Amino acid sequence: MMPKICLLFLLCFSAALTGCTIQPVHAPGKTSGSSEVISSDGMDLETLLKEDALPGAYVLRALDPVFIRFSGIQEQQSLDLVIDENGMISLLHIAQPIHAGGLTTSELEDKIEQLYIDGGIYKNVSVNVTMTAKVYYVQGEVNAPGQFQLTSGTTLLQAIAGARGYTPYANKKKVTISRQGKILTFNCKDLEKDPSKDVKIKAGDVIKVWQQWY
Repeated sequence: MMPKICLLFLLCFSAALTGCTIQPVHAPGKTSGSSEVISSDGMDLETLLKEDALPGAYVLRALDPVFIRFSGIQEQQSLDLVIDENGMISLLHIAQPIHAGGLTTSELEDKIEQLYIDGGIYKNVSVNVTMTAKVYYVQGEVNAPGQFQLTSGTTLLQAIAGARGYTPYANKKKVTISRQGKILTFNCKDLEKDPSKDVKIKAGDVIKVWQQWY
C-alpha cells in the first residue's frame, strides 16, 4: 500500500512542477525587449542628454545689424541691413518685408533660401547671415547679462567679469561660446588657473554660463 501512495505523491508533485513557469522580472519603467533608460524623474536618459546639449544660440532682435552674403547668383552678392523696430528686413525681389526678429542667424539663412527657391526667383542660392556689430552677448548665470561693446583683446574671463561675474548657481566648468553656428565649450576654472589659455572674444559671440546642478 505504501509504495502505491508514494508513487501517487511523486506523480502529483511532478505534474505541479510541469505546470509552473518562471516569468522574467523587469525593472520598473522597462518592458521586455526595451533598452530605454529611465531617470529618477521619469525622463529617459537620451532625452535628458539631448536637452542638456541644446545650444544657447543668439536670437536676432530689432535694431540688430546683419550682413547677408549670397552665393550661387550674380545679381546680388551681399546686403548690409539693420533689422527695423518691428523685427523686419526687406530683400530684393521679395514683395513684402520678412520677419528676422526672433530667429537665429541659421534660421534666417534657411528662411531666405526657401523664399527665393520656393518662389522661383533663384534655382540655387546659398545664404550666409552674420552679425556685423562689434558687440558680444553674455547670458545665463551672470549677475548682469546683456549686450556689451567689444574692445580689442577682450577675453572670455574678462567678458564674464564685465557682466559682474558669476551668480552663486553658476557652473564654471561649463561655459559655452556660440560663434557662427559652432558651440565652443570651456572650463573656466582651468582658465583661471592658467590665464594663458584664456580665449579672445569675437564680434557676435554669445557667451552662456550654465547652471550648476546640485
